Amino acid sequence: MDRVEDRTKERVTIPVIGGGWAGCAAALALAKAGYRIALYETAQDLGGRARRVVRDGLPLDNGQHVLLGAYAETLRSLAFVNGNVSKSPFVQRPLAISPFAQTQHDAIMLRAWRSPPPFALFAGLMSARGLSWRDRIATARWFARLRKGGYRVGAGTTAAELMAALPTRARERLLMPLCLSALNTPPARASAQVFANVLRATFDGADGASDMLLPSTDLAALFPHAIARWLAANGHVIHLRAEATIVGTVERSIVVRSEDREIRAPAAMVAVAPHQLSRAFGPAVRADESIACAIREVDRLEWEPIVTVYLGYAESVDLPAGLVQLDDKPGQWIFDRRDILARAQAGAPALAALLAVVVSGSGAHTALTNDVLTRDVDAQLRRLRPTLPRVTWSQVITEKRATYSCTPTAARPHPGRLTAGIYLAGDYTDQEFPATLEAAVRSGRVAAEQLARDVGS
Repeated sequence: MDRVEDRTKERVTIPVIGGGWAGCAAALALAKAGYRIALYETAQDLGGRARRVVRDGLPLDNGQHVLLGAYAETLRSLAFVNGNVSKSPFVQRPLAISPFAQTQHDAIMLRAWRSPPPFALFAGLMSARGLSWRDRIATARWFARLRKGGYRVGAGTTAAELMAALPTRARERLLMPLCLSALNTPPARASAQVFANVLRATFDGADGASDMLLPSTDLAALFPHAIARWLAANGHVIHLRAEATIVGTVERSIVVRSEDREIRAPAAMVAVAPHQLSRAFGPAVRADESIACAIREVDRLEWEPIVTVYLGYAESVDLPAGLVQLDDKPGQWIFDRRDILARAQAGAPALAALLAVVVSGSGAHTALTNDVLTRDVDAQLRRLRPTLPRVTWSQVITEKRATYSCTPTAARPHPGRLTAGIYLAGDYTDQEFPATLEAAVRSGRVAAEQLARDVGS
């Protein structure tokens, strides 16, 4: 679906329930297929778990996300709604991993080269600092064996088991942190197959797949707002602060109720957060065995948090380019968010630097209050860089159910048709990749294409 189909004589309205990245992607794909869209979102803004939240006049992201050049579906959707690929909302840079402080124990510095895959990674490994030549060669051979096997691993294997043969420093300071960041699940419990899929797409995919994409705006403006503008300009309707529920079927039509109004449509798309899935259906619809099965699968999932600690400084703080690694006590990665300061609203604190420290997955930090966690993260940064300026502003954002726990046995519903006329999308439904923004966009496109095929046949 790379163009808008002309169905002006037969356009029907398709309700899309949920305005996160999956719902927006599904709405866009269906609109391009020629359907009218009625998009419903219970919150006051679109974006789901990747949305804008304003604190003291600073337009923060509701959690720090990393976007990569491998996010092909996201890039295609944005190129379409922006109308001109040259106006990219990203700065694209080769993947680079550096320590926050040069004195960090066992720190590794790596930069992927501008070469066809997989040579970009191999060249990066051979030139990495912090690894002995023996470790570099052993790590490259580990990747080569994984690649030779088609990135297929045994069912039930954990990521920690997959990485057991790696040299200790490469495993503990490079691959394990990347696994936790990508899957948001500790490697001892994380799915080896999903992690292998991530490695394949990032380091053995298209040219530039491992590049970091640095947005020039916040996550809400980047994707959901861009799609919302395109939808509105093309006659589609977006309902905010509007809960919608599929309440039944009448004469082969799906009945969706929102407040006091009912809509009858040949099909409906559900793209709500997994813990809200049951609420998207009325009691009669929940009795359908396929839908009941999907709800049971979601109810059995375990969840992992992501905590982002924003720290503001009155003096400038320099960070290396790319992914900047901490020592996991407790923060794992740190990001320069001076872009947020450039979009600050009137009355925002006068800051010269804004850093975002990420703590992925469950752990002892989840039991701490925001004040204690902020002090712990500040102490961590000062331990690594004693000359760091004093913190003058802070904000902790915790996504308690940021992602499902991506274990080898985590059974999840697939994107697409749940039952006749009802379709499902969401980052948790992508069977190949973890619950990332790209997985959300992929699921929306897949579910929309199946809906369009079914309704059009």
